[in-house]
Amino acid sequence: MRAEDIKLSEIFSQDPGTGFPMFGTQRMIMSSLPAMSQLMQQLLALMGPEQLAGVLSRYGYRIGMTAALNIASHYEFDSPREWLEASRYIGSMTGMADARLEIHHFDRETRSLRFSVTCQSSFEVGCWQSIELDFTQKPICHIFTGALSGFASVVFGSEVLVKEVACQAQGHGHCLAEGRSASEWGMSPSEVQELWTQMELKPFEKEMEILREKLKKAQTDLSTHQEKIRRLEAKIHPGSEGSGIIYRSTRMKKLMLLADKVAPTQSTVLIQGESGTGKEMIARYIHTHSGRADHPFRAVNCAALPAALLESELFGHVKGAFTGADSNHKGLLLETGKGSFFLDEIGELPLELQSKLLRVLQEKEIRPVGGLDPVPFEARIIAATNQDLKSRIKEKLFREDLYYRLAVFPLTVDPLCERKEDILLLSRYFLDRIQPGHHGFSPAVVRMMETYPWPGNVRELKNCMEYAVILAGQDRILPEHLPLSVSSEDPLTAISHDLPTFRELEKRYTRLVLKNTHQNKTQAARILGTSVTTLWRRLNEMGM
Repeated sequence: MRAEDIKLSEIFSQDPGTGFPMFGTQRMIMSSLPAMSQLMQQLLALMGPEQLAGVLSRYGYRIGMTAALNIASHYEFDSPREWLEASRYIGSMTGMADARLEIHHFDRETRSLRFSVTCQSSFEVGCWQSIELDFTQKPICHIFTGALSGFASVVFGSEVLVKEVACQAQGHGHCLAEGRSASEWGMSPSEVQELWTQMELKPFEKEMEILREKLKKAQTDLSTHQEKIRRLEAKIHPGSEGSGIIYRSTRMKKLMLLADKVAPTQSTVLIQGESGTGKEMIARYIHTHSGRADHPFRAVNCAALPAALLESELFGHVKGAFTGADSNHKGLLLETGKGSFFLDEIGELPLELQSKLLRVLQEKEIRPVGGLDPVPFEARIIAATNQDLKSRIKEKLFREDLYYRLAVFPLTVDPLCERKEDILLLSRYFLDRIQPGHHGFSPAVVRMMETYPWPGNVRELKNCMEYAVILAGQDRILPEHLPLSVSSEDPLTAISHDLPTFRELEKRYTRLVLKNTHQNKTQAARILGTSVTTLWRRLNEMGM
């Protein structure tokens, strides 16, 4: 996922037993700005500015390392760069500052990293101002820069140092910090070691391993505790339905660009795609953005009616055309007027009606059942199918000439499993429509949804959200609230359902092993049948 998809309500919660605020599995405490100001004033008087800067930097560094590992345990980011982008939430998550991060260069292979952070409303500046100290000669946001250093070091896999170069406490309009890898700062190995000594931290990898062990234990304890609470809960709330074309994926962007291009024209459109991908919604979008938007949009499913009834419904009939035809009937095509007519499941249209539809498209006129005089036809035809019409043509089940009349401008809606970037956006959209203000998903559910293949596509996803809300009520959606088909998928199937290349499959399997060993490189190397050194090299090559 992307950094911008982080939803703070999904990773911040209250412990159901004690009511303590929690960041993932980590208990948090809250403190007001006046109280922190008084503490900072007393520490400054006791320690002096230089020593206090070191203490606050070390404190911030630990915050940043823990936050990076905690967020990574919640979400699987698309890339290390996206993981680093998530650090901008540190400021708002902890109340430290309103920060904006800009990455200028990110290259793990050459250990080269440069980024800058601009922030307003720094709580450290607020503390400085509240104790009415004059402008200082040096920057004072030590906790914030320490936190960014810790977060970036975990993501980058080597030492990163963030320095504040301008501070509001100095009289500047905003605070500005620069982050660079040790090599970019020009630090030698001995200078890096000196930095660790100054920060009073263990070597980087050992420090991360200790934090991971603590995080693993906290996750186990929290899961056990929550399971006890869930056994006592039985809340069910009804939902409401909603609709909308929600997307971010490149594939959908291209599709919608094509839809925008064809909408204002008079061309016939054929929309192809699996069942449940939203073909009718695309058809309605084309109608809404055409010059026919003020006229009706009619739709019929060609597979839903028997041939005789379908012919009468589509083309109409005259009085006495058959038994029961007591009056003239215009038919849906004529009733649409200058609007748009949507023929869903066009591949199921009987052959005898295919020839009649072809004549309608060619001559722009309709002959009702039993009628002699043709009637002018003005509606625009938009057709859709979940079948391979070219295969149907080879099987003599669909007319080739009709296919080319319909497919003047073909559009293909890709299955949801091929546009994973849309899954979380759609899930949150449906969830908000079904239960406004809902607390969202647990991180485990997000991972499950993004790895599940969704054979029923968007329709299945919407039904899944409704099912989950019924079980979860207003509480966060957990894996046990999902339908069994989604929550019980074999992990190996999940990582290979789209038939990736061997290289990509190796990367996904390595990530799966690391996840199940809680990032323990020794255990992971043993499972993968390699050495720890080789594993580290592979991770670096894979950008992991």
